[in-house]
Amino acid sequence: MTDGSPGAGAADPAILRALTTARSATRAMSDELLTHLPDLGDLPTQRALDAWVEQAADTLRALSEALEERLLDLGSTRTGQHALDDGSLSGATGSASRAGDHR
Repeated sequence: MTDGSPGAGAADPAILRALTTARSATRAMSDELLTHLPDLGDLPTQRALDAWVEQAADTLRALSEALEERLLDLGSTRTGQHALDDGSLSGATGSASRAGDHR
């Protein structure tokens, strides 16, 4: 873990790879979790399970987005580069735009 100071760990490619891997994994887990919704037959139980699964998927997506923000922070301290999903860096200087992201 870094101390949160600007540039801490920014030059370490291993940190960028770890964050990128974690971001991709949490995003994939969120998507996969939503594909595994069994039909229980009991409506109240089904609603409770559906709500729990959706909450878990939302939590995984939020974690993925937090990791992406950290990657952007670290990437921008490395001469204006941003880390991509595959662990490489782009030379883009603007912030990444995602659907629903209103920065």
